[in-house]
Amino acid sequence: MTAPAATAAPPVERTAAGRRPYRPGLTVGDLHERFGPIPASRVLRDPAPGEATVEDWETANRRGPGLYELIDGTLIEKAASDLSSWIGGEIFGFLRDWVRPRGLGFLHPADGFFDLGDGLRAPDVSFTPAADRPDGLLARGFSDVPPALVVEVLSPGNTPQEMRRKRTVYFAAGVVRVWEIDPETRTATVWRGPEDSASFGEGDAIAGEPVLPGFRLAVSDLFPPA
Repeated sequence: MTAPAATAAPPVERTAAGRRPYRPGLTVGDLHERFGPIPASRVLRDPAPGEATVEDWETANRRGPGLYELIDGTLIEKAASDLSSWIGGEIFGFLRDWVRPRGLGFLHPADGFFDLGDGLRAPDVSFTPAADRPDGLLARGFSDVPPALVVEVLSPGNTPQEMRRKRTVYFAAGVVRVWEIDPETRTATVWRGPEDSASFGEGDAIAGEPVLPGFRLAVSDLFPPA
């Protein structure tokens, strides 16, 4: 008996621009509820929101431009500006000067990704104590251990809803402290929980407790001269 001919897989449907048609797993309303009115340019439409995989995330970040987080199956470009990037670098430097000589753990800049429950997020700066990673860092992929300290520098593209959700996700994953830096008001807010915070101005200093006992960072050092 002759074996039946194999059925060819249907071709992947593409638009004239070579993209897959936009069939959202998440609607515009869903995205607005989760992240607020973020610029549409930050949301990658191929693959459709709600349908992106880790493989899609790897491809998007390899291809660039921009750096994409994977949240609820949606690839969202990290908001950044010239100023916010500089501030993040300064904070990373101040923390590194404290952490590294003391062998306290591991610092990641803005391209350090963590699996935090709703997808893969990359804080602007993060610190993971050495005790939480006794076997060291992973040679491939993203971290499977949440950081203890997260720093987020606000950019014009961020929304209050987006930041509120970030904080909720961070603390649910086990993050102990979240520092939120606002270049516009030249202030810093230290979050001890999703609804528990304290704000500091340029005459104040942020304390590292309980994550980095003894560390102090003057808020005025976070910003370029006015």
